[in-house]
Amino acid sequence: MDKIVEMFTVGLFLSNPIFWIVIILAIVCAIFGKKIVGKAGEFSVQRELNKLNKQDYLIINDITIKDSNNYTHQIDHVVISKYGIFVIETKQYNGYIQGGEYDKNWVQNKKIQIHNPIHQNYGHVKSLCEVLNLHENFFIPIVCIPSTAKTNIKTTKNYVVRLNELNKVILSYSREVLTNYQDLYNRLLSLNITDKETLKQHAKMAKQKQINNNINSLNKCPRCGGNLVLRRNSKDGNSFLGCANYPKCRYTRAIKRDYKTNTINN
Repeated sequence: MDKIVEMFTVGLFLSNPIFWIVIILAIVCAIFGKKIVGKAGEFSVQRELNKLNKQDYLIINDITIKDSNNYTHQIDHVVISKYGIFVIETKQYNGYIQGGEYDKNWVQNKKIQIHNPIHQNYGHVKSLCEVLNLHENFFIPIVCIPSTAKTNIKTTKNYVVRLNELNKVILSYSREVLTNYQDLYNRLLSLNITDKETLKQHAKMAKQKQINNNINSLNKCPRCGGNLVLRRNSKDGNSFLGCANYPKCRYTRAIKRDYKTNTINN
């Protein structure tokens, strides 16, 4: 019986191999799509950073460190030089992204709230300050968006750049502030966590944090960040979600009813 099944499977594949290859690739993309896209963005940034002078700019990609509170921090790219330490967070966004450096969340496609990566990167900087015993003035945080997403980010102090701007920003720093940058590079390499179990635990915690952020964003106004509250239309009596900052903010969201389960969904 097993042999018959095997012959049938092989025959089915050989009859139209391109079709089945496409199906397999589609399944892989559906399961690992976001991870693949994210890694592609990090690879683009890594390739761009490799254009820098390798003697003056020492690069560490995809490093994980642990702070004194036993929290792990995965950092996409760290560039250590005598001009400072550049801490780069890569975000492979799509669509239209808008927000400001002090906003808790940014807005994607005018409706989806995403965690402000400037705040995330600041946490990386603070962890590096601790493990390297350096003041944060020696660090330059950068958020790089290598994708084709359209952005409207209001920022003054923190850099949010596209891929073609990344090295220009790094090279704009010309005052020497670190004489021991080679020692700092070696120290940071020695602190990099490579234990698979620890990395697995970090990934699990990061995923849970993302889920929590997504749940919280469902009850937040994508325009102003205020809370969404249940309201009722005075004309037809139907319920809807409205911003608590009304009338300053007039955002509303319809509530859809699932008649099969008799429940309502945002």
